[in-house]
Amino acid sequence: MISAPHPIRLLITNQYQFLSSMLNRFPSLLNNWIDQQEKEVNGLANIESKGDFEVYSSIYHSEISRVDSCYDEMQLFYQALLIMVYSYYESILSRIAKEETVKERPNCIAHKYGIELNGEYSKISEYIHHTILPLRNQLCHNNNGTLFARNKDEQELHNIKILVSRHDIEIEGGKIYIKRPQFIQDILDKEYKMLLKLADICCYNTKYI
Repeated sequence: MISAPHPIRLLITNQYQFLSSMLNRFPSLLNNWIDQQEKEVNGLANIESKGDFEVYSSIYHSEISRVDSCYDEMQLFYQALLIMVYSYYESILSRIAKEETVKERPNCIAHKYGIELNGEYSKISEYIHHTILPLRNQLCHNNNGTLFARNKDEQELHNIKILVSRHDIEIEGGKIYIKRPQFIQDILDKEYKMLLKLADICCYNTKYI
């Protein structure tokens, strides 16, 4: 007997695992890079200083500044990953909607099968659409400090301010900064749960041949 996972269900799981892996591996990759830079700088300073501590200290502190941009690079990575995480949800939701010939909303897909998404799933759908989508839109607009100028939906702005109060993000000069990387994983987990629920509703199950 051979198992044949439904292609959409397989896509949901594979992309979820890939994005989770990217998020989990980044800190160790960055730390390894920083460690390598420190070793190179230490070696250079030792060679050039020839035992003179003051010269060593001057060279070391001058050269180690190459890692000063790490915070900016971390922000760029996490902002890009948040955009990718939302795109994961949006693209698969669109594919399911196309397959089912309905509008690209979870409720529309569920209604086709006479099912009402309520409770936790209703909250996930609202959270993604009215909190994460406007956040993603701001980042896609180059995070240019126009969040409150472009978005006139008071409820969505309130939702984003809640993220600030929870220290998931920070807003300075209208620009958004990711403060808690686990926040991105939390979004991804919610999306994954919703997409699997829709796959179950649409009977996108593994077949055994």
